[in-house]
Amino acid sequence: MISYDAAKVVCETYIQALVDGELDKVLGLFDDSATVEDPVGTEIKAGKDDLREFYTVACQSVTAGHLTGEPKLAGDELAFPFKINVGSGDQAMSIDIIDVFRFNSAGKVVAMRAFWGKENMGPAI
Repeated sequence: MISYDAAKVVCETYIQALVDGELDKVLGLFDDSATVEDPVGTEIKAGKDDLREFYTVACQSVTAGHLTGEPKLAGDELAFPFKINVGSGDQAMSIDIIDVFRFNSAGKVVAMRAFWGKENMGPAI
């Protein structure tokens, strides 16, 4: 089972790698067979190719991000609230998100679910 400190490092690394546009660093946090549902209710992306396609766009879009509260670990799952800015100029906006990561015994993310909707979107800050 992953420790709280290790899980927190993963979520902090994830946010910073998105901001920095470090695609390989983001993908390195995930197991090769991981799934991503972002936001919850949309089509699930599964496996390396789907995640690379999804996170290529994310790494090109995210311009800022930070945790907005303490991550919470229960068993092998971590929930963490954060805010990102995406886009630029008149198209820039912020999104408040809660992600839930499920980890395998190697400390890799095997499932990610992102909870956010249009109510969580607003002007970039």
